[in-house]
Parts: sequence; structure tokens; C-alpha cells
Amino acid sequence: MNITDFMDTPRICTAIAEWGACAVYILILRRKQTGMKLCAALACMLGYFLIYHRIAGMLPIVLWIPGMAGAIAGMWIFIRFLCRVSWLDAGYCCTRAFVLAELAASLQWQIYVWIAMRPGSSREGSAGFFESPLSVVLLAVTMAVIYGLLFSFCYFYERQYIPVDEQMNVSGKELLGGAMIALGAFIISNLSFVFPDTPFSSASTSILYVRTLADFGGLVMLIAQSEKREELRMRGENQLMNVLLQRQYDQYRLSIDNVELLRREFHDIKHYMLAIREEENPEIKNRYLSEMENAISEQESLITTGNRVLDVFLTNKSNYCMQNHITFTCMADGSLISFMHVKDICSLFGNALDNAIECVSQFPDPEKRLISLSMFRRSQFVMIQFENYSETPLELDSGNLPRTTKADKQYHGYGLKSIKAAAQKYGGSMTLQAKDHWFTLQVLIPVEEERRENME
Repeated sequence: MNITDFMDTPRICTAIAEWGACAVYILILRRKQTGMKLCAALACMLGYFLIYHRIAGMLPIVLWIPGMAGAIAGMWIFIRFLCRVSWLDAGYCCTRAFVLAELAASLQWQIYVWIAMRPGSSREGSAGFFESPLSVVLLAVTMAVIYGLLFSFCYFYERQYIPVDEQMNVSGKELLGGAMIALGAFIISNLSFVFPDTPFSSASTSILYVRTLADFGGLVMLIAQSEKREELRMRGENQLMNVLLQRQYDQYRLSIDNVELLRREFHDIKHYMLAIREEENPEIKNRYLSEMENAISEQESLITTGNRVLDVFLTNKSNYCMQNHITFTCMADGSLISFMHVKDICSLFGNALDNAIECVSQFPDPEKRLISLSMFRRSQFVMIQFENYSETPLELDSGNLPRTTKADKQYHGYGLKSIKAAAQKYGGSMTLQAKDHWFTLQVLIPVEEERRENME
């Protein structure tokens, strides 16, 4: 028996490793099939890899690289068509699955060889390891243990970086970076197998260690890429949420001037009354009456809740609704949120009402343009409830946010995320529900006394 017989990982190990690595990412991503259909698809995928590598193992060594390229293409296609992802997202996951499969197959075979080469062990070599029942059992056990541990670890680790109900929005640059890492790890790990006589290769048993180490390094680099990508995504998300928060606060500052202007116009109504009494020209009198009616209508949009910040903000939204034929009703005790910072009030109420206004504005029938706001105390909590008419069914993603139908999915949902963040800042929560053509957003926040007791 020659030691070189052990250098080539059996095709069956590679096939099962590629199938298992693909399955890891398919189970993480949002799938097109579930239940028995998914099991049948995974079984067909396993059969494909076994048959493919069986045929590829019979080809000349010069076709080894094209054969591996075909295996990678198969992994890419399976991920793409079994999951609801784009081609770029599928390619990104494919590069990670390929390096994971290479590491799993290499590590498993290295441990198998280490056990088989120990004194007193059976030594059939890789070409004849099926000839001994003990070798078959050893191969099966090492695959089950190594693959099970490695794939389970990657499954639970990758779940925190891969969204289940959203697109990953991988860019071409990110896919290229991941592909270059995978290619580099593949070349280094297999250099000794193709060219054993180079300054960077080996023809001894160390080839197994080098191959495993190179694949491990490639996987670590891909993990680092994911963490960096997640860091940039979170940074961008925080920046967008801060932009939304600042925009709502700027609207509040502008609303202060608008409300003061409304109050001054209402104060001038008595001058209109004097002018109307003394005016004899019917046309001019009608014009004065029209101006007075407009001033009274604007004054009707003034809302008083007991919280000056909220009064200004709701008055501005109420005035907008009145001008756009949207029925807005409000029953709110603003004193209940006196403990909230002005920017948090702007973020919570501004984003919620903006979303409601955007929703009802799409209906041409004014009778469907309905929005209501209520805020009251329930036990030890402040209940803030926004309701608006809606004809769209509510479908929530893994983050309990509505799935978007907009083309720009990457920047969707940051208004709701800002509301949720504002609620959580004060120990509260946000819930969404839709029933009987009504969309309801509820925010539950502990009252100030309750929060102090919990802190103490």
C-alpha cells in the first residue's frame, strides 16, 4: 500500500459534502418548497451529486478542473431554484457552500486516514476502502460526525447573517470578492494534488493537513467578509433611521411656525367680522366670508392633547389630512407621554401617521381615506394605537415587519423600525395586525412610574 493512495479524497465524500453544504444554505434561506416536496428535492439533489461525481471520477485528470466547475454550477443552480433568492444571492451562498464542502470533505478524510494509518488498523487504501466492512463503517462514522458537527455549526452561525424573508441584496462586487476567496482557497488546497513538485506543494502526508488548513482559512475569510458586510449594513441602517428621525424632527420645527400662524389667523377673525358688517359690495363681502371660512376650517385642525410637542405635530398632520380629503380622528391624552424625548415623539407619531397617510392616499374614494389615533392608559401601560383603512393583506417577515411589494426593497421598513426602536427605548413593544380591511399598529409602553420601579 502506497501513502499516495490516501491523498485523493473519495468522490463519494466530496459528493455528500457538497450536498450537505448546499442543504445548509437551502434550509436557512426562504424556500420555494416545504415538507415532503422539500425532502424529495433534497433527495434528488443528493442523487445528482452522487451520480455526477461518479461520472467525473472516470474522466481523465485533465478534465478535473472543468468537472469541479460543473459541480459548483450545480450547487449554484440548486440554491437558486429551491430558494426565493436572486442569482447574485445564490452565487454568494454557493461560494460559501463550496468552501464549506471542501473543508468538510478534507477534514473528514484526513481524520479517516489518521485512524486507518495507526498501527493495527486495516490499510486498504482509498481505491479499495469498500473491500473491508470495517473501513466502510469507519468512513460512515467519520462522515456522520464531522459533517454533522461542521454543518450544524455553520447553520446556526450563518442564520444571523442571512435574512430569511428578505433578499440579501448581494452586489456584484461582494460576489466577486467571495468567489476570489473561494478560488484562492481551492487552488492552495489542491495545488499539491495537481502539481506535487513545486515550492508550495508537497507529496507527503502533509498534503492532507495543508488542504484542510487552506480550506479552513478560506472559510474564515468568508466569515470575516460576512461580518464586515453585516457591520456595513447595520451602519447604513442606523444612518437611514437617523435621517428619518431628523426629518420628522425638522417637520416638527416647521409645524411650530404653522400652528402659530393658524392661531394668529384665528385671532384676526374679529377683523373679518367688522369688515363684513361695514361692506356693502356683495362680491367683496362674499370674498371676506370665504376667507373667514378658510380660517375657521384651518382652526378646526388644531389638536390639543396636553402635550405641546404632540399638539404641534398632530395639528400639522391633521391640517394635511383636511387639505387632502382624509378623515383623521384623534382621541389622545398627550400627558401620558410627557416622559418621552421630543425626537422620540416625532419619530413614533410621525412615521406611523406618514405610513397611514401613504396607505389611504392610494384610494380614490374619500370614504376609504380613514385614519384614527387613540392614546390612553391601560393598567400600567400607555397604549398608542394607529388605525387606517387598508385592502392589502398583512404578511410579516421574520422581523415582524410587513413584506414589501416595492421595487426598492433594500430601504424598506425603516419607518417601522424607527417606531419599534423608539418603543423599545422605553421598555415597550410594537405589534401589527390587519383584520376586516383595517390595519392596526399598536405601541405599548410602561408608564413612567412602572419603568422606575423596574429600574430600581
